Amino acid sequence: MATRVALVGAGGMGVDHLAQLQKIQDVEVVGVADVDLNRAKELATRAGGCPAFAGHEEMYDAVKPTAVFIGVPPFAHVGQETAAAERGIHFFVQKPQALSVAKAEEVLGAVRRTGVITAVGFQDRYLDVVAEAKAALAGQEPGLAMGYWMGGMPGVPWWRVRSQSGGQAVEQTIHIFDIARYLFGEAESVQATATAGLMRDVPNYDVDDASAMTIRFRDGVLCTIFSACYLRGGPGKSGLDIYCRDMRIEYGLRGNVRLTDNRETRDIRHRNDNDLECVRTFVDAVRSGDPSKIRSPYEDGIRSLELPLAGQRSIETGQTIRLG
Repeated sequence: MATRVALVGAGGMGVDHLAQLQKIQDVEVVGVADVDLNRAKELATRAGGCPAFAGHEEMYDAVKPTAVFIGVPPFAHVGQETAAAERGIHFFVQKPQALSVAKAEEVLGAVRRTGVITAVGFQDRYLDVVAEAKAALAGQEPGLAMGYWMGGMPGVPWWRVRSQSGGQAVEQTIHIFDIARYLFGEAESVQATATAGLMRDVPNYDVDDASAMTIRFRDGVLCTIFSACYLRGGPGKSGLDIYCRDMRIEYGLRGNVRLTDNRETRDIRHRNDNDLECVRTFVDAVRSGDPSKIRSPYEDGIRSLELPLAGQRSIETGQTIRLG
């Protein structure tokens, strides 16, 4: 019997969700919802001709999916997750799942009340090279790490508006914050600074051009994560460099891991389809009722969201932000 899945959001993430779901056997996409009904209809056609809707609640009630994939811009989270949970619909949501921890915790309350299975789209946790980095850290003593997401500005207009995207650290670099948490555990404080003024030629732009957010993890590791969205030419840089007493670990985002010690340097290229594994793991959990293999459930995703949001508060106040 096919697993009945619906899609909320028919933009780029909706297209990606559909592409991954079409690689998994016994999945039936039963509905697509988007505030742009024509766009919903177009994706519904690509999904095999399922119904299209302008509202998520109308779709939930009409097609009664078992699970829903939610891929909307940060500002467009207007109850899709809570409405799904209240109907017993399991949900997969793209990052960042909210623009405030308080909003995310409201959703978490509904998740806890209903017991639905959840996942956040931190697909890099499913990379084979991240597993290699995690294994290499075992027995090491890391002291300092530097993370990066350095590149240009995405073209969608909402991205450059802080109230809609949260800024680069929240909307984009959050993948690096999440991998740092995945490798180092929980954080105790964040201190940050930022700069702006390079993007004078971009209208309706109020996010930081660049930021540096330093996290102190509970195990003592210091990690500064840099974001920059002003580059117009040449290669950027995304990843995480970790300095241990006896090894250097360099993770290139969705690329490779380089392990260097006093004997050799090893380059390990990534070989798996981590996007597919992330989606398949959620679908398998829904089918089995066992979420134990999901690496980024909603509650855990909140802790990753908390880091760049704390960094933003530090930029605004000039204070070190203590975490619970």
